[in-house]
This record gives sequence, C-alpha cells and structure tokens, in this order.
Amino acid sequence: MGRRTALLIATYAYQDEGLRQLTAPGHDAEAFAEVLRDPDIAGFDVDILINEPHHRVGEALGEHFHNRRHDDLTLLYFTGHGLKDDEGRLHLAMANTRRDNLMFTSLPAEQIDRAMAGCMSRRQVLILDCCYSGAFPAAARLAKADGEVHTLERFQGRGRTVLTASDATQYSFEGDQVHGTAPQSVFTRHLVQGLREGTADLDGDGNITLDELYAYVHDKVVDEMPQQRPKKQDNVEGRIVIARNINWALPAHLRNALRSPIATDRLGAVESLAHLYRVGNETVRRRTAEELGRLADDDSRSVSSTAAAHLRDQPAPAAEDATPRPTPALATVVPPPAVPVAGEAVPPAPPRTPGTVRWSFPTGGCVQSVPTVVDGVVYVGSDSGVVYALDAATGREKWSRFLQVGAVRSAPKVDGNLVYVPANRKLFAIDIRSGRIDWESALSGPATATVGTAADCVYICSLNTLRVLHAADGTEAWARGGDGLPRYRWVVLAGQVAIIGNNSRHVYAIDGLSRKRKWRARVPAGPVSGPTALADGVLYVGSKHGDLHALDTLTGARIWLSSLGSPIQSSPAVADGTVFVGNDDARLFAVHAATGDWRWRFTADGPIRSTPIVAGTTVYFGSDDGNVYAVDTATGLERWRFPTGRPVRSSPAVADGLVYVGSDSEFLYAIEAAD
Repeated sequence: MGRRTALLIATYAYQDEGLRQLTAPGHDAEAFAEVLRDPDIAGFDVDILINEPHHRVGEALGEHFHNRRHDDLTLLYFTGHGLKDDEGRLHLAMANTRRDNLMFTSLPAEQIDRAMAGCMSRRQVLILDCCYSGAFPAAARLAKADGEVHTLERFQGRGRTVLTASDATQYSFEGDQVHGTAPQSVFTRHLVQGLREGTADLDGDGNITLDELYAYVHDKVVDEMPQQRPKKQDNVEGRIVIARNINWALPAHLRNALRSPIATDRLGAVESLAHLYRVGNETVRRRTAEELGRLADDDSRSVSSTAAAHLRDQPAPAAEDATPRPTPALATVVPPPAVPVAGEAVPPAPPRTPGTVRWSFPTGGCVQSVPTVVDGVVYVGSDSGVVYALDAATGREKWSRFLQVGAVRSAPKVDGNLVYVPANRKLFAIDIRSGRIDWESALSGPATATVGTAADCVYICSLNTLRVLHAADGTEAWARGGDGLPRYRWVVLAGQVAIIGNNSRHVYAIDGLSRKRKWRARVPAGPVSGPTALADGVLYVGSKHGDLHALDTLTGARIWLSSLGSPIQSSPAVADGTVFVGNDDARLFAVHAATGDWRWRFTADGPIRSTPIVAGTTVYFGSDDGNVYAVDTATGLERWRFPTGRPVRSSPAVADGLVYVGSDSEFLYAIEAAD
C-alpha cells in the first residue's frame, strides 16, 4: 500500500475587512486532523495550515502533490471563504486575499486543478467546506448572478474524488446561523463524527469508504440543514478506504440469533457471519471467525457442519484499498458454503425465500458490467478484464475470456451466435458456445459502454464518431462523425435510428438508412445517464441538475421535464407507463411516463447509480450503500434488500425467478426474486 498524506488548510481571519470573519474553520481543521492522524482510525501523515497567506499555501500545495506514487492516497481539505470573480471563476480566500485583486492574492481553483493533474497518485481526495459568495455584491457585478459555483466541474480528473459542503453562492450554515459563532460547521462536524465514532461504516464491514462517508454526511447535513446540499463526484478505479471503524461490533440482530435456542436462527447467523467474513476487514474477520469456531461445535448438526465447512475454506484477507486484484485464474477467494459458490457441493439448503442468494461467483475484480441473460446463460464482465459465461441456474462457469485491455464495464450484447463486448478502444465479438474471439475491431478512441445491433450491423461510438460495423467480420460499413467535440457517451437504437448522447448537452438521432442526422436536442446540464429508456416513441434521459427529460424520438422535441433534485447518474427504466430512475440523493423515483408527475419515491442509504429493472410488480436496483433493493412498483414499499458489502453500480438483470447483479465486492450474485 502507498502512503496516506493529508494537507488541511483553514482560513478564518482576513485582512480584507469585507470578508466576514469566521469561527468554525480553525476548529474544523484541528478536529479533522486529529481523526486523520489517529493510527487506529485513518493513519494519515497530516500537515495543517491556519490563516496563512496565499504564497505560503501555494508552496505547501506544490509539496503535497509532488513526488507521489501511483498508489499513494493524497487528501486536500480546505475550509473558509470561496469567492467567484467577475468571470465566474472560483478562488479560495487566504489570510491576505483582497477581493479587488483575486488573481494575485488568492488560491485559484485552476491552480489546484493543475497541481492535482500533475500528481502521479490516482487516489486523490479533495474536500471543500466553503462559504461561497461573489467577491463583490451581485448588483455591482452582474456576471456573478449565477447562483451556482459549479465546483465539481472545476475539479474533474481521473483518479479524483471531490466532496463539497455546498455549491451555491450563499454561506454554508454553521450551527443555527448563516455566519455564526458555532465551534464547528455542520458538514465537517458530521465528517469527523462519522470517522471517529465509526457511524459512517454503513455496510458494517469494519471499513469506511469514501462512498460511505459521503452518503453518511450528506444525509446528516440535509436532515439538520435542508437548505444545504453536499455534492460529490468521483472518477476512481475501485474503492477508497478512508478509515477503519474502531467501534465495530457484531450487529444486535446477529448477537440475538447466536443466543437463540432455535437451530434455524443460529443457522441463519452462520450465513450472516460468513458474509461478514468475506467482505470485512481483519478486525471483522477475527471476530466472525471466533463465532464460527463456536458454532462448529453447536449441538445442531446442520449448524455445526455448515460452520465447519466454512472454516475449512477461509478466503484470503480482502485488500483494504483500491489497488488491482488478481485475475480469476489466480484468485484464491472462495465464498463460504453458507453462500454457495458456483459448482461446489453444499448441504441441502432451507426453503428459498425472496432476497436470499441462490449462488455467487467470484470474478476477481469489481463488477460494474450489466449482466446479460440469454438462453439460460449469464454473460458479464469485470474490472479484472475478464468476460464470463455462467450457467444461469447453478453459476457454473461455461467459459471465460481475458481480453487484456483493462476493466470490462459494458453490458454484453448477444445477437445470434456472438456476444459483443466493448472494452477500452476495442470491440470484441465472442462465440457464445466456446468463448473464442471471433473477431475484434480497433477503434479510434474509448468506446461507449453500450452496443446496438440492427440489420446485421453493430452500432458503437468512439470519441465523437458513430461507427457501424458488419456483424459477420467487424469490418466498417460506414461511420458518421463531426457533430461537435464532446465525446459520445452512449448509443441506443430505435429500430434503425441510432440515438446518441454526448458528454456535453446534446442528444442526436442518426438514421441508419440515410446515414444523416434526423435531429439534435439540447438538454441543459448534459445527459449523464445512459443507455436511456425508450418506450412508445419517447426517450428518457437524466441530467446533472437532477432533471428527467422526456424527448420525442421522431423530432427530439421535449415533451416534459421533471425535477428530481440532485444529479441523475442512474439510467432510467420504463415499464407499464412508469419511469423509474435513481439519483445521487439516494432516492428512487417512480414518475408518470405521460406527464412527468411523481407517483412515489423511495429512499435508500446511498446514491443510486444502478439502472432499475422491473419484473412483475417489483423494481430491482442497487445502491452505493452496498445493497440490492426490491421495491413494490405500485406503492414504493420495500420488499427486501440484499447486502453485498460494497457499492452496487452494476444494474440488475432478472430471469426465471432470479435477480443477477454484480458488486464492488468482486462477486456476481443470483438472488431469489420477489415475484
């Protein structure tokens, strides 16, 4: 593991009398530094600067990001005033900052962005607990009238995670006042509390990841101060463990089950202990191993044999950072018999109930690929670079193919005897029976994660070009590009019309016969969710601003817009006249497909970036809180949840009474469906 370094900057005393003096930042930085330094909690090397001039902070910033290694974890925290200049650019105010000379007396966001971009570390964390405002009153500088700071857009980059307390040009709340005398801000108070007390360990595995920390702080801040909305953005491979839960203990329901005189309760505890052992850190594993050892001597034969079988095949300790994992060929991680591994003989299982796992399969890497189920076979990719074909009923491996191009996060597309898999700068066509690569086609740039097939052709996008390849051999039939510089993000087919969303603010429709553009629609804040839902001539897309748009597929005209409150990174799904979509506020919405009116909303424990899927009267989806949820489509009431122990960004697939879904736990699960 690499080094863990943190630079904390706090400014609350300003030479410029127009900058309101703050009381919280000094306390915030010191409290955060204390918990980060604690070797039992986070173990960071921490430097802290309080009320320093901009040139001193600039020097420290350069040192902080200099000579870092790829696997180092670098954290930068700032608390104080954030100022927008006349052109809307962001500056962080230092002790000597003058509002009439921001360029030479402040720390510009561009300078921080360049320092992070030049750093070799691919695990960078930026936390901003800022009170945002314009350098002068908006009446004097109309260019600052935009109420948003757009902080996340200013710090985009690979290997980064950005958390910000708010993103509006109004002061973040401190205590009960806008500019208060409270000893600590709401945002940082909950940040420190979640780490120090371990309450941010939402999945109970003994580790606190950045995703968990954000979800915990977001909910706490919104509950206490509804006007303040924290934001998050990340572009990181794998998960980042920020701290350990030093107060971890067996959950109360599990302790009760272990003390129960009923054998079936204790057998259920074996399953829960096995799951915690597989996903937990060393502290969790030691504790669960002790309990499993006691259960191996249980007077119930089924309990003792199941516990003993698990202890015979203990998996290797799980890595606690975001470094690469072994490929499946080298993997030694095997789930315990209580959570059956594909192909292993296990004792007879109790009657199956919805929300329980039928089988699980180790993939050697995080699973963010959407499983595809065709003719009793599940096709899925993993971050280990491998594509798998598994028996849908048993989880036994039929074949696997290592593509040697990095993570495979696409949804495999099965058409005829081939499964099409885009990965990095290539499109692979793999024989569904043998797993042999039939052909591969090199692309000019990164490919979209979605593939469409129509009229013996395969549609895929790379950079800002739509490429149409012959399905038989991968040769190019035709290509269409030049619709702007932003890279295409997704493609979905409506018959032979390819509908494409880019990284900016546009959706295009290109006719597959005439090869001409039919229409272009502008979506404010950009369509970030895709592949999108299509039904009855309507396309549904989400945006960064939290708006769900319904577009006419013939003309591109907007039919309606529904505001859902926070960024939509979950792709919409439509069924029976209802659109289901999740957002970063951990909510799943059911929206009337004809009008955009809400029918209900369901709140999970973390952001929802998984595409929902509807089967029968149940909608299934995953969350960054590590759970797979089953919710009633009519009422929005929860039917069950299944904990995987890691964020679930893979979208589920449902077939023959099973829900297939992957997780950052590096497993593909087959879960008993609700219907």
